Amino acid sequence: MEMYAGVIVDIKTSSLDRIFHYKIPAQLESKLQIGHRVLVPFGNRKVEGYIIEMTAEPTYEKSKCRDILKLLDPKPVLSEQTINLAKWMADHYLGLYAEALQLFLPPGTRYGRERVDVKTQMVYQLNDLDSIEEYLSQLSKNATRQRDVLLLLKEINGNLSATEIIQKTNSSYATLRALENKGWILKKEERVERVPEIVVFKEKPVLALTNDQENALKVIKEELNGAKRPILLDGVTGSGKTEIYLRAIADVIKQNKQAIVLVPEIALTSQIVGRFVDRFGDQVAILHSGLSEGERFDQWWKIYRGEVKIVIGARSAVFAPVQNLGLIVLDEEHETTYKQDEGSLRYHARGVALKRAKMNEALVILGSATPSLESLHKALSGEYALVQLPKRVNQRPLPSISIVDMRKEFDSGNRTMFSRELTESFQEVLENGEQAIIFLNRRGFSTFLLCRECGNVIECDNCQVSMTYHQTDNRLHCHYCSATSPVPTKCPECRSPYIRQFGTGTQQVEDYIKKTFPLASTIRMDTDSTSRKGAHQRILSLFRKKERNVLIGTQMIAKGLDFPEVTLVGVLSADLSLNFPDFRASERTFQLLSQVSGRAGRGSKPGKVIIQCYDPSHYAIRAVQKYDNKGFYQRELAFRRELQYPPYGQLIRILVTGEEKAVKDYCQQVFETIKGRLGEERIFGPVPAPLAKIKGRHRWHLILKSQLSINHHLRNLPPAPKQVNVVIDIEPHNLL
Repeated sequence: MEMYAGVIVDIKTSSLDRIFHYKIPAQLESKLQIGHRVLVPFGNRKVEGYIIEMTAEPTYEKSKCRDILKLLDPKPVLSEQTINLAKWMADHYLGLYAEALQLFLPPGTRYGRERVDVKTQMVYQLNDLDSIEEYLSQLSKNATRQRDVLLLLKEINGNLSATEIIQKTNSSYATLRALENKGWILKKEERVERVPEIVVFKEKPVLALTNDQENALKVIKEELNGAKRPILLDGVTGSGKTEIYLRAIADVIKQNKQAIVLVPEIALTSQIVGRFVDRFGDQVAILHSGLSEGERFDQWWKIYRGEVKIVIGARSAVFAPVQNLGLIVLDEEHETTYKQDEGSLRYHARGVALKRAKMNEALVILGSATPSLESLHKALSGEYALVQLPKRVNQRPLPSISIVDMRKEFDSGNRTMFSRELTESFQEVLENGEQAIIFLNRRGFSTFLLCRECGNVIECDNCQVSMTYHQTDNRLHCHYCSATSPVPTKCPECRSPYIRQFGTGTQQVEDYIKKTFPLASTIRMDTDSTSRKGAHQRILSLFRKKERNVLIGTQMIAKGLDFPEVTLVGVLSADLSLNFPDFRASERTFQLLSQVSGRAGRGSKPGKVIIQCYDPSHYAIRAVQKYDNKGFYQRELAFRRELQYPPYGQLIRILVTGEEKAVKDYCQQVFETIKGRLGEERIFGPVPAPLAKIKGRHRWHLILKSQLSINHHLRNLPPAPKQVNVVIDIEPHNLL
């Protein structure tokens, strides 16, 4: 019986995002399986495709089915489970099936060709182990290096690289060539696996868990062996959530299953990897964009071959090719970095993890000191199991938190970026030989340049946003399109010379600290200082070793970091994020301030947090100071319920970009189409997005809100003109 393969082709167009059937040629009949990548003809092209089904009855005439041209991998790289998960993602997030499938593929390989170079080395071994004594007897007394090499290879009884042999025997390549010419040793080329650099954090073993930790593990074991409801692990900073993860994973490994651990930032990966490697050794693999492509490629195949039990990484690690999944952990589950905000398939790693776990009958643990309102709502309703860790381990107290009103500081004559309280506490920490973290949710030297005569703000020509001054190169930078320009000496609008920098950035904070506090040894951690590979790890290593006593940073230092010597956290412009045009602004501010406050007092010394702001009466900031999570959640949930925002309703954003008139016209066309299906009262817009222009493209959007799932109503929208790009974002985390 002739068989046909149902193939999804690698063409990112919605009209072609469907199954095409190809005939399986005789030479491939015994080899092809579901999950294989293949090369197929498509029109006049040859494209990569993914086999998702086999059938004897194609959907169109058999005579018109073309042959598959080539098998691209010896084994299927996609499992039936990952194929089904990709289909769910495409349906749920209204993206392309082909794009979803590609998330599960090995990095660095397209059309069967590896984009990464295969790393190899020369290795040697004895030609005949049984003849070693004969070899040694034929050596002259002066051939000590050759003798040492032979004895080393006898001891190893296997392959050893030329570099290792030379180092261990103090010999040379000439020694190896001499032995090779005699026929006593054999040389061959061997592939070398690229292993990411890992700093192992040796920690004292945890001899006894707290009662809260014991209870958490009990619930986890019950769910692992029972219903497998997702677990929300709500634990204050320093309460020992990581130890819970480690022990839960140990139980999963005993069942001969694997685990995936997701962290929100690459900066956190090295620290948590170090703890896991200390506990589990070579059973740990790493997957994140901070690795080189070669490292990611080797780690992916190591996981695929089943050589590890644990995968740790950022958002994309949820697609790791584990074969026997038992547990997925999302640390800091509330973080917005788990949401993909680029491309056409805007998935959320939490949603994918929950679906993947359900398909595999695996467990999900969502850990956070400040859970998202969506997860907390599901836990309170019983959909998730709720486990709480309300106290820090070893009875360590939570840091004291004070709020400083910077308006009063200004009125009293203090024009500096540090309040008097922060200045005094900061100086005391430095004199005591302790460490401090200064947190600011910005990068660059200052926020913008403003003309003091006409009020003009220097904006990017391509984007409708202000440019940021960077001291390192004395230029203005656009953080959206990466354009740069020199600092103008006169206002482009009124030609006034009175142009001044306004706002505060991390570079300016570092400059101020260096000039004001002689005892400070600073290091900065933001997007600019961590652009190079391995920068996160180097910065954190310097701070951990106390070679720097002040860490200045943006959001990436706000969570997950554990430095016992940090006794002070200073927060500048704490209420900045309250002013974003986003219904989640208060929740994000509360989470951010709570998380960064938790970096203080994690060792034996008590911690102190000083939060500087201009609106100290806001309920989010007051809740942080009082550790009133419950009060904050009650107030925020009431607000969400009243306006039918998530978790009480679904939110969808349709973002349209391109030439202004075409965008406006198409948005109106989409509005009319959806209005006919849903009614006008659920649609807000179309209007220009808050960031109305980026990279020269105008941006308009529509916002849809409903108590019911309305995804299916957004299929088959009017086709967009060629110059217009459309993105449908399910449960958007960014409305800018």
